[in-house]
Amino acid sequence: MAKKESIASPKKKKASPKAKKASMPFSYKLALNRWLLSLFGVERFEDLALHLRDERLEALDENNIHRFHHALVTHFSGLAEMTPTVLLEFDQNIVRHTQSLNERRVAHGEKPLQWKYFQYLSLLFTEIYLDRYFRDPASLRSTISGQIAAINAGREEADQIQNFENSADPAEDLNKLAFWMATGGGKTLIMHANILQYRHYIEKNGKHRQLNRVILLTPNEGLSKQHLREFQASGIEAEIFNKDGGRLFTGHSVEIIEITKLKDDMCPKTVAVDAFEGNNLVLVDEGHRGAAAGEDGAWMRYRNALCEKGFSFEYSATFSQAVRGNARLTSLYSRSILFDYSYREVLARIEPIIFDS
Repeated sequence: MAKKESIASPKKKKASPKAKKASMPFSYKLALNRWLLSLFGVERFEDLALHLRDERLEALDENNIHRFHHALVTHFSGLAEMTPTVLLEFDQNIVRHTQSLNERRVAHGEKPLQWKYFQYLSLLFTEIYLDRYFRDPASLRSTISGQIAAINAGREEADQIQNFENSADPAEDLNKLAFWMATGGGKTLIMHANILQYRHYIEKNGKHRQLNRVILLTPNEGLSKQHLREFQASGIEAEIFNKDGGRLFTGHSVEIIEITKLKDDMCPKTVAVDAFEGNNLVLVDEGHRGAAAGEDGAWMRYRNALCEKGFSFEYSATFSQAVRGNARLTSLYSRSILFDYSYREVLARIEPIIFDS
């Protein structure tokens, strides 16, 4: 008699837990950058840059207008806010600042500047932001808040961006801009132009007398000396900070100081942050090196104090590494990164894949 083959009962499958939504890469959380792109009716930088990459556009026409401007007007017509007239005004500001830098650079034996498409767009975005910032900061904050809400929609709470603190003065929520630019992208020259752009807008709005100082924060002495040489090449008056040099309160030049020399109290080799007051234009190179302690870390607190009533531009190639695992820094830079030309953007043109942050 044949032995019956036993058939095992099929195991019941365990109910799978509700799938958790994947965390959104940091590069998709750039609310401020998303707003700038939306003004041109696009969602990706690639869609805006596509029409500007031709090297023949890297020049001025016979009327001293950037050929980039003509390409933008041609390919992005009918925009509600970025009309040809508005874009031309911004372009001519960029032309004027570039010519000013070039006059100084040529006098110092340097090559004149000729912007690449991504550099031009970074300056154009700065023009758009500063114009709105000084003209209607309340509306600007509200608009960016709308972008934050759109990004947060449907996301887990832990993956959402914190909105603005809604200070009584909206300008205080908006006075920090960041540029996420790959190494070799010319961020130092962008910085030089940003100084001229900011000075133009504070003069245009009658606030130039309120500016106390222009301060560049660097992570180390070597980078400070490098910036000094580059300022000299562009004919911009600058000096390495020396608290005993007698120029602490003059405000005539860019003062370059390492972040490590800022302290709460005055010491022999350091200076108290309070000595600089709060209405300064603060430039920060590679700020992420000091951001490891989070938004409440000493360096971030000092930077915030220096520009409390002023303004700040920050430049780095590696913001995604700086914010990883830190929700507060993620939110801060999501609201302040104006321009994104990081390694991800550079590589995406070589190999069309999606890069995580």
